[in-house]
Amino acid sequence: MEMQVRDRRELLAVLTLAGAAAAMPAAAQAPPSGDGHGMSMDDCVALCIASHRSCLTSARHVIEQPGLRAPAQFVALLQDCAELCQTTANSMLRGAPTHTLLCSACADLCAACAQACDAFKGDAVLTRCAATCRECGAACRHMAMAM
Repeated sequence: MEMQVRDRRELLAVLTLAGAAAAMPAAAQAPPSGDGHGMSMDDCVALCIASHRSCLTSARHVIEQPGLRAPAQFVALLQDCAELCQTTANSMLRGAPTHTLLCSACADLCAACAQACDAFKGDAVLTRCAATCRECGAACRHMAMAM
Protein backbone atom coordinates (compact mmCIF):
# COMPACT_ATOMS: atom_id res chain seq x y z
CA MET A 1 0.00 0.00 0.00
CA GLU A 2 2.74 2.45 0.98
CA MET A 3 4.60 1.65 -2.25
CA GLN A 4 1.51 2.43 -4.33
CA VAL A 5 1.10 5.84 -2.66
CA ARG A 6 4.74 6.70 -3.34
CA ASP A 7 4.44 5.55 -6.96
CA ARG A 8 1.33 7.68 -7.41
CA ARG A 9 3.09 10.71 -5.92
CA GLU A 10 6.06 10.25 -8.24
CA LEU A 11 3.73 9.90 -11.22
CA LEU A 12 1.83 13.01 -10.15
CA ALA A 13 5.09 14.97 -9.87
CA VAL A 14 6.17 13.88 -13.36
CA LEU A 15 2.77 14.75 -14.84
CA THR A 16 2.79 18.14 -13.10
CA LEU A 17 6.19 18.99 -14.58
CA ALA A 18 5.11 17.74 -18.00
CA GLY A 19 1.95 19.83 -17.75
CA ALA A 20 3.95 22.91 -16.78
CA ALA A 21 6.20 22.42 -19.77
CA ALA A 22 3.23 21.92 -22.09
CA ALA A 23 1.58 25.06 -20.75
CA MET A 24 4.66 27.15 -21.49
CA PRO A 25 4.66 29.17 -24.69
CA ALA A 26 6.58 27.60 -27.56
CA ALA A 27 9.29 30.26 -27.22
CA ALA A 28 10.00 29.06 -23.68
CA GLN A 29 10.29 25.42 -24.69
CA ALA A 30 12.84 25.96 -27.43
CA PRO A 31 15.93 28.13 -27.23
CA PRO A 32 15.75 31.44 -29.08
CA SER A 33 17.25 31.46 -32.54
CA GLY A 34 20.78 32.71 -32.96
CA ASP A 35 19.72 35.34 -35.48
CA GLY A 36 21.27 38.22 -33.53
CA HIS A 37 17.93 39.28 -32.02
CA GLY A 38 18.27 37.07 -29.00
CA MET A 39 20.72 34.94 -27.16
CA SER A 40 20.48 31.21 -27.58
CA MET A 41 20.18 28.98 -24.58
CA ASP A 42 23.46 27.32 -25.62
CA ASP A 43 25.18 30.72 -25.46
CA CYS A 44 23.80 31.33 -21.99
CA VAL A 45 24.92 27.86 -20.85
CA ALA A 46 28.43 28.56 -22.16
CA LEU A 47 28.56 31.88 -20.30
CA CYS A 48 27.35 30.24 -17.09
CA ILE A 49 30.08 27.62 -17.38
CA ALA A 50 32.69 30.31 -18.07
CA SER A 51 31.53 32.26 -15.02
CA HIS A 52 31.60 29.10 -12.89
CA ARG A 53 35.21 28.51 -13.89
CA SER A 54 36.22 32.14 -13.46
CA CYS A 55 34.70 32.41 -9.98
CA LEU A 56 36.39 29.21 -8.77
CA THR A 57 39.71 30.30 -10.25
CA SER A 58 39.32 33.71 -8.62
CA ALA A 59 38.47 32.19 -5.24
CA ARG A 60 41.64 30.10 -5.39
CA HIS A 61 43.61 33.18 -6.50
CA VAL A 62 42.29 35.24 -3.57
CA ILE A 63 43.10 32.48 -1.07
CA GLU A 64 46.63 32.13 -2.47
CA GLN A 65 47.27 35.92 -2.45
CA PRO A 66 47.17 37.04 1.19
CA GLY A 67 48.29 40.50 0.08
CA LEU A 68 44.85 41.08 -1.45
CA ARG A 69 43.34 41.20 2.05
CA ALA A 70 40.05 39.83 0.82
CA PRO A 71 37.49 39.04 3.50
CA ALA A 72 36.20 35.49 3.86
CA GLN A 73 32.77 36.73 2.74
CA PHE A 74 34.25 37.63 -0.64
CA VAL A 75 35.63 34.13 -1.14
CA ALA A 76 32.22 32.72 -0.12
CA LEU A 77 30.52 35.03 -2.65
CA LEU A 78 32.82 33.80 -5.42
CA GLN A 79 32.11 30.18 -4.48
CA ASP A 80 28.35 30.74 -4.24
CA CYS A 81 28.34 32.46 -7.61
CA ALA A 82 30.29 29.58 -9.14
CA GLU A 83 27.85 27.02 -7.77
CA LEU A 84 24.76 28.92 -8.89
CA CYS A 85 26.21 29.41 -12.37
CA GLN A 86 26.83 25.67 -12.63
CA THR A 87 23.35 24.83 -11.33
CA THR A 88 21.79 27.29 -13.78
CA ALA A 89 23.71 25.80 -16.70
CA ASN A 90 22.66 22.31 -15.62
CA SER A 91 18.99 23.32 -15.45
CA MET A 92 19.10 24.75 -18.97
CA LEU A 93 20.87 21.67 -20.30
CA ARG A 94 18.15 19.46 -18.77
CA GLY A 95 15.45 21.70 -20.21
CA ALA A 96 14.00 22.20 -16.74
CA PRO A 97 10.81 24.27 -16.94
CA THR A 98 11.95 26.23 -13.87
CA HIS A 99 15.29 27.31 -15.35
CA THR A 100 14.04 30.91 -15.65
CA LEU A 101 13.90 31.16 -11.85
CA LEU A 102 17.52 30.05 -11.64
CA CYS A 103 18.50 32.40 -14.48
CA SER A 104 17.00 35.33 -12.59
CA ALA A 105 18.82 34.44 -9.37
CA CYS A 106 22.05 33.83 -11.30
CA ALA A 107 21.79 37.26 -12.93
CA ASP A 108 21.43 38.92 -9.51
CA LEU A 109 24.30 36.98 -7.93
CA CYS A 110 26.59 37.55 -10.92
CA ALA A 111 25.93 41.30 -10.68
CA ALA A 112 26.83 41.28 -6.98
CA CYS A 113 29.94 39.20 -7.64
CA ALA A 114 31.09 41.52 -10.45
CA GLN A 115 30.64 44.54 -8.21
CA ALA A 116 32.65 42.88 -5.42
CA CYS A 117 35.44 41.93 -7.85
CA ASP A 118 35.57 45.52 -9.13
CA ALA A 119 36.64 46.64 -5.66
CA PHE A 120 40.04 45.01 -6.24
CA LYS A 121 41.41 47.49 -8.76
CA GLY A 122 44.52 46.43 -10.61
CA ASP A 123 44.10 42.69 -10.07
CA ALA A 124 43.90 41.09 -13.53
CA VAL A 125 42.27 37.85 -12.32
CA LEU A 126 39.48 39.64 -10.49
CA THR A 127 39.02 42.15 -13.33
CA ARG A 128 38.47 39.22 -15.72
CA CYS A 129 36.11 37.59 -13.24
CA ALA A 130 34.07 40.79 -12.98
CA ALA A 131 33.77 40.99 -16.77
CA THR A 132 32.81 37.32 -17.06
CA CYS A 133 30.20 37.64 -14.30
CA ARG A 134 28.73 40.75 -15.92
CA GLU A 135 28.43 38.95 -19.25
CA CYS A 136 26.87 35.88 -17.64
CA GLY A 137 24.52 38.04 -15.60
CA ALA A 138 23.33 39.90 -18.69
CA ALA A 139 22.77 36.63 -20.55
CA CYS A 140 20.86 35.12 -17.65
CA ARG A 141 18.76 38.26 -17.24
CA HIS A 142 17.89 38.09 -20.94
CA MET A 143 17.06 34.38 -20.68
CA ALA A 144 14.87 34.95 -17.61
CA MET A 145 12.91 37.72 -19.32
CA ALA A 146 12.71 36.03 -22.73
CA MET A 147 10.87 33.03 -21.37
